[in-house]
Amino acid sequence: MTHSHLLDKCILNLLPIDLDNLVILDVGCGYGEWGALLRRRKGSFYLVGVDIWRPHLTMLNRIGVYDELIQVDAPKLPFKDKSVDISLACEVLEHLGKEEGYELLKDLERISRNMVIVSTPLNWPQENIYSNPYERHRSEWTPSEFSNIGYKVKTIDVAINPPRRLGFLNTIAVFLLRRSSRKLIVAYRRSKNIEH
Repeated sequence: MTHSHLLDKCILNLLPIDLDNLVILDVGCGYGEWGALLRRRKGSFYLVGVDIWRPHLTMLNRIGVYDELIQVDAPKLPFKDKSVDISLACEVLEHLGKEEGYELLKDLERISRNMVIVSTPLNWPQENIYSNPYERHRSEWTPSEFSNIGYKVKTIDVAINPPRRLGFLNTIAVFLLRRSSRKLIVAYRRSKNIEH
């Protein structure tokens, strides 16, 4: 999925202003967009990126945005209970089956002390891109699915700007299924430990 400055603004506004001494987990870190955005924020924090696709991690290791990179297949995350302060899973759930997505949400809640933030496209099909088999969307989510399990939910409209290197089938799908407006769901849950 292409990155949207509206999504960036929405999610960054949910975070504390000062990230000093926090441990932040970026699940499905991909090309490191969230890591780079977070590094612009105030605070000396520890940033962990996890992704299933080795080429992403190899590239990110050279860049040095993350303090730690781990190759892992969500939904089972190798972290102890309440071992991170904030967990982000931006544009990740749709790449999992629905049951796996709910498992990931439970695991994020298990490991997070202060906040879980997820985002996912609303009714936005996608096949494999960039030769990455994990990019295919395997599930669709609705705002009510998040609110029913205790998350606060926002939807934001975004303009779609497909990447130049999209696979042929995905290009056709984007063209045929294009709507005048695309929406993203942002769902978050704060614990009582964090003040905002």
